[in-house]
Amino acid sequence: MEKIKNICRDLGRAFTIGLLSGGAAAAVLLLGGFLFGGFTFRAALEAAKDGLLLIAALGMFVIAGMLMVKGKNPEKFTQKEKWRVHFAVLGYKSVFAVLCVSWVLWAAAADYLLYRM
Repeated sequence: MEKIKNICRDLGRAFTIGLLSGGAAAAVLLLGGFLFGGFTFRAALEAAKDGLLLIAALGMFVIAGMLMVKGKNPEKFTQKEKWRVHFAVLGYKSVFAVLCVSWVLWAAAADYLLYRM
C-alpha cells in the first residue's frame, strides 16, 4: 500500500513539474509565434503547438535511446540519493516520460484551440 502511495505521489510531482514547464515553454513559444507570425493569435498558437510537439518528440526519442542501450552500456547515475529525496519510486527515465506526455497535452490543448477557431 505504501509503494502505491509513493508511486502516485511521484507521478503527481512529475506531472505537476511537466505541466508547469510545459506551460512556461508554451508561453515563450506563443510569444515568439505572435511576434514572428504577423501578430496573429492563430500563428502564435500554431508555433506553440509545433514547438511543444517537437520538444516532446525529441524527448521521447532520447528516452527510447536510453532504453535501447541499457543492457549494453549501463549509465552511471551518481545522484541517486539526491534523486530519492524528490522521487521515492520512479527513476529519471519514467519522470522524463511523464514530462514528455504532459508537454504533448499542452500541444493538444493548443491544437484544440486552433480547431475551435
